[in-house]
Amino acid sequence: MARPKKVASRLQNSPLHAIVGLDLLATGLILLTHHHYFFWPPWPVWITAIENDSIVGFIGLCTGMGMIWWSMADNKAIGANRLLIPTASAYYALLSMTELMHALFAPAGTPHMFMTGLSEFVMLLLTLYMAKASPTRRSSTGN
Repeated sequence: MARPKKVASRLQNSPLHAIVGLDLLATGLILLTHHHYFFWPPWPVWITAIENDSIVGFIGLCTGMGMIWWSMADNKAIGANRLLIPTASAYYALLSMTELMHALFAPAGTPHMFMTGLSEFVMLLLTLYMAKASPTRRSSTGN
């Protein structure tokens, strides 16, 4: 019983990192297992091949696990935070742009792409807020 309370108290110290981490973890898993998620543009083929590559899902999965790890860590590494937040922001920017382009150019068959693109854009705004509000330097007390 003490262990879940300890984990919960650690997550409360950095709840935004935990939330973004869970979203990245879920998004990464979906993209890792669905290799035909992105279908636009139909030309050239190499663009959709890159978008549907497992590496895109793997980046989201790793970044999500890193965010969750950071939110639960006792000694939060500022360098890791400096790497995780920009990676998450870039990932959300890429996904939201691509999904909103799907909704723009193939609107009849992709209402879910519009909602997902909008959600990814909101997560992008959240990560940009985190970049502004998160610690970027060690304080004089060593925290």
